[in-house]
Amino acid sequence: MSWGDEITTNCEHLKRCSRCILPETTPNITFDKDGVCNFCHSHIKVQYEGETKLKELLYSHRKDSNKYDCVLGISGGRDSSYTLLKLVKDYNLKVLAVNYENPFTDPQAKANIDNAVEALNVDIVSFKLKNNVHEKTFKHNFISWLRKPSPATIPMMCIACKLILPHIIKYAKMYDVKCVVTGGNPYEYVSFKRELLNVSAEKDYSNLLIKSFGVKSFGGITNEILKNPSYCHPMCIPTMITGFLYGNPYSFGPRVLSPNIKFVDIFHYIPWQEDEVLSRIKHELKWESPSRFSSSWRFDCCVSHLKDLMYIKTLNMTEKDDFYSKMVREGLITREKALIRLKDENKLQKDEIRKLLDSIGIKDVSNLNGSKGEMILKELLLE
Repeated sequence: MSWGDEITTNCEHLKRCSRCILPETTPNITFDKDGVCNFCHSHIKVQYEGETKLKELLYSHRKDSNKYDCVLGISGGRDSSYTLLKLVKDYNLKVLAVNYENPFTDPQAKANIDNAVEALNVDIVSFKLKNNVHEKTFKHNFISWLRKPSPATIPMMCIACKLILPHIIKYAKMYDVKCVVTGGNPYEYVSFKRELLNVSAEKDYSNLLIKSFGVKSFGGITNEILKNPSYCHPMCIPTMITGFLYGNPYSFGPRVLSPNIKFVDIFHYIPWQEDEVLSRIKHELKWESPSRFSSSWRFDCCVSHLKDLMYIKTLNMTEKDDFYSKMVREGLITREKALIRLKDENKLQKDEIRKLLDSIGIKDVSNLNGSKGEMILKELLLE
């Protein structure tokens, strides 16, 4: 396929970059005369720091007197499961796994956690957020979004998940562990989310993440909230503040309030290779992704299916468009294979979305006053 080719997403035909697969609806995208997008032109390949440096860093935080060498948050998804496997089997580290009992976790993700913990014989601690804060903030923010749909505020649906990192830090301090390991890979830092807040990508991924939760990002999200003040409910404000402080390991909270803890993202040191990740966790941890989904990426939280719908309705794309475009630029997948995957994986999981909304008591379209959000919800609920 070349410039001018079209594939169907949400019943609309989109022109896509002739080199990657980003559609013309991507925020701030431009194309040259050959149909190559500006994101391809500015792309700098990921530079990994190397496994030798990773091992040196991990081993430097070991203490014979400590029960654990490091702490790792685990969700039951593919990358955190693989990270746990690497730490225990390949690096022989004593790991404390920490799991947030997300009320919207897919049952298969829970099974994956149980299988991994058993196979690797690691200790795990689980925690819940008090007073149903996750369910309440999610419901409130989704209803707020429906009143004035905006792609820039879709991440607000996951604001309660930003409370996870303070708990992980708490357990690290409890056991005097100075190393917290994470398993996010560089290709899943969604570029168009930052573009919506006027934060551009950077070569240095830690710097990118700092900027993603810095002054510019704060100003961008503040402007969006001012356009829709219903987000500013007293119930949500403490969670929003904590989310800003602890948005990721490189944000203000961890860096300033926990300076003695080193955060190590293994996929900034070793390449993320999808085939190896899936092969190892399936064979060594009995890991599975639900057969009802085409993609093994981010199935672990049911909210991801709703976010796909929200992005398609506002941008006519999903996070997968961005994810696979990065993989194409890195030479990890062909453009043709990415297009095939996208056509299949961007199909909306409407049954899953309806179950999610039913679980939080959203069953009608009252009080939306004829907004675009009302039409979106009617289409979903009345099918």
